[in-house]
Amino acid sequence: MEQTVQGRILDGDLETLGLQATLKMLALGGKTGALNVVSGQERLRVILENGHIVALEEPQLPVPDLLEIFRLLGRFRGAPPADLRQIVSQNPAFQLEILQQRRVISAEEAQRYYEFGVTLAISRAVRWEHGRFDFNRDIAPSQGRARQRRPLNVDHILLDALRLADERDYSGAPAFSRLAVARWAPQFRGDPQQLSLTPDEVNVLSLSNGRLPLYAVSYGLLLPEARVFQALQRLLEKGLVELVDARMEAELEHSLINLITKYQSQLAQSGRVAPEQHMLELALTMGECVNDLLRHHRQYARMLRGRGDITPAEANRFIESRFRSLLDHVVREYPRMDEIIRFNGGLIDLTDVRQLDRVVRGRELIECYWDATQLFHHLMQLVFDQTVSDEVGQPHSGRHFEDLWAVFLREIDDEMQRLASRYNAASGW
Repeated sequence: MEQTVQGRILDGDLETLGLQATLKMLALGGKTGALNVVSGQERLRVILENGHIVALEEPQLPVPDLLEIFRLLGRFRGAPPADLRQIVSQNPAFQLEILQQRRVISAEEAQRYYEFGVTLAISRAVRWEHGRFDFNRDIAPSQGRARQRRPLNVDHILLDALRLADERDYSGAPAFSRLAVARWAPQFRGDPQQLSLTPDEVNVLSLSNGRLPLYAVSYGLLLPEARVFQALQRLLEKGLVELVDARMEAELEHSLINLITKYQSQLAQSGRVAPEQHMLELALTMGECVNDLLRHHRQYARMLRGRGDITPAEANRFIESRFRSLLDHVVREYPRMDEIIRFNGGLIDLTDVRQLDRVVRGRELIECYWDATQLFHHLMQLVFDQTVSDEVGQPHSGRHFEDLWAVFLREIDDEMQRLASRYNAASGW
């Protein structure tokens, strides 16, 4: 291949020359430089010095948080020293060097982590069939290399990487994403010590803090990904952990923020009308908010994820089965609303509330409106709590939509207090 840019001495397609053959060729030639490999969204950068691997980077992946991993595994007495936190975002080789200097890990253990991290990354890349690579020689020989790490023999690394790749491909382990994140299941109320967990399962459970992706768990435990995936599957079956879908949670958080903002805006636009009309408007606003929460839950409920396309009838049955007990509980507190507020097609039917003035008059109508307002106020909070718990689990406090929801509820409370004061002043109600 002809040199195309200054410093580049090799480039090509992975379909023609895979990573394994490319690394062997560079090792045999005793080359020094950087091998860049791209396959779709995946990136790999291998630094070679005299044909040996001295560093490896995966630019698309955050650096594993070894401090958090070691803390969860009990490697620190108490919290890690605050000044160590600054190294978390550094490259893994630098992390290992600092941890070795602080005597958190030995030189031998640091070398094992370094070698395992390189092997794990290459075990993925040797299976890439599509993409491109290039090798550039214009790089400082020691770039990206921790001083205490020994250069790695390419043949040795490839042998171990292919073994890990075969184990992952043929172990029958579930096909989890490397970026998947597990967290402890909030609903579990048993004793994990009574579940006969294996050492691998105990360690994976210890690191399921809702922040560490599976590739970081594998690296932190020096365990092949296939074994981590198998342990995770058993923990899921035992109900000890649940998977976090970061992309979906970001989407559902955005959806909830838009929903709350919409009803805050509606509330702010309510005009000065008679108290009974204001009660009706407020009740309908909260009732429509409940229905939008139910529509939102059809899309983001964890119990519906992974089931593919479900029919509208199935979605309606799920919503009603999940929230009917909440509605029945609230209606019992306001018996005037019995047979008026009910489910219809997976949503709260607001028709009879809108048409109350056709069947009742005077004081009875005002009291019905007030009961509807209080009922929806109560129901809206219950549905919101249940929806968020079902979608993102507990605890979920500290999220932006929680703050917006608290503000929205205070605004609703203020409206209800003003309504009660206006009516009491006008009629002694």
